Amino acid sequence: MAVTIKEIAELANVSRGTVDKVLNDRPGVKKETRQKVLKIAKELNYKPNFLGKALVQSKARVKIGIVLTPEYNPYIQEMIAGIKKAQDEFQAFGIEIVIKMLISLEPAEQISILNELESEGAAGIAVLPIDDQTVRDKINQLVDRGIAFITFNSKIEGTNDFCFVGQDHQKGGRTAAGLLMKLLPSGGDVGVIISSYRLSCHQSRLQGFLNKLKESSSPLHVLEVQENQDRKDDAFKITLEYCNQHPDLKGLYITGGGIAGVGSALNLLNLSHKIAVVCHDLIPDTLVLLKNGTVDFALGQSPDFQGYQLVKILFERLIKRQKPENKDVEIPITIATQDSL
Repeated sequence: MAVTIKEIAELANVSRGTVDKVLNDRPGVKKETRQKVLKIAKELNYKPNFLGKALVQSKARVKIGIVLTPEYNPYIQEMIAGIKKAQDEFQAFGIEIVIKMLISLEPAEQISILNELESEGAAGIAVLPIDDQTVRDKINQLVDRGIAFITFNSKIEGTNDFCFVGQDHQKGGRTAAGLLMKLLPSGGDVGVIISSYRLSCHQSRLQGFLNKLKESSSPLHVLEVQENQDRKDDAFKITLEYCNQHPDLKGLYITGGGIAGVGSALNLLNLSHKIAVVCHDLIPDTLVLLKNGTVDFALGQSPDFQGYQLVKILFERLIKRQKPENKDVEIPITIATQDSL
């Protein structure tokens, strides 16, 4: 039979109010008393009746804001699918999801969206943060005002978020370099297209990629890195420029969105199976290019799973008053090839 707060209070010789404070991590309880209550609750395998509380509270909606990068990146559409799955699962508990997407990757726009969510009464916010001090300051300001914050996908230091959801992007970049070295053991010129220098995830992937090549004394020669802001038309132009200016180009590494543009450019030049290509994210465009052999390896990070986790973790924080066991919820790296699909 499930233990109750009343029983814990009697066993600890304290009031029910004291037990409630301890179990909901609120101040006003002596350290020794807190430890005693927690130990009793643990020994008796106490499970909070958050279901009943949530259903009572559901008349007053709990708003969660999720801030995404521009929707023209297919990766974002995959994340939205996971967010909506979680929304359907948790809406009975009074959770309302508000999704806002950037048009650009400018700090001022992201700050404006965070201000909007605050004014709309968001109790929790998940944001893919732009690596800028003004964004850090705004996140910390809203945390100080009582908003629960998750950062995801792109980790930045100096924020008071209670959780980060995403990959170890240094590891992702190193993995990409290792794969490209196996494809091109004799070396040669390699072009790199980075999504944005404003997003730390892409900075980390690039740094991991370059570090791995340097540590391995690889004969691969990295050309000037180009930025495409996840746009496939920019990726198309950059790929054409690489191929035209470097006739002996051997490989391409793409840290973010725009792989469809790379595929179109290589197809136009009849180079689809002559240049090694490694990219990130198993979006529909990538799957097509893996199947036809244009892309050799694609590193996945389960965007639908990430999207689901954002809502689930904020739900547990806001309704169940629980934090994840680890501050960093790491998403595993997967590797896809033509044969593994």
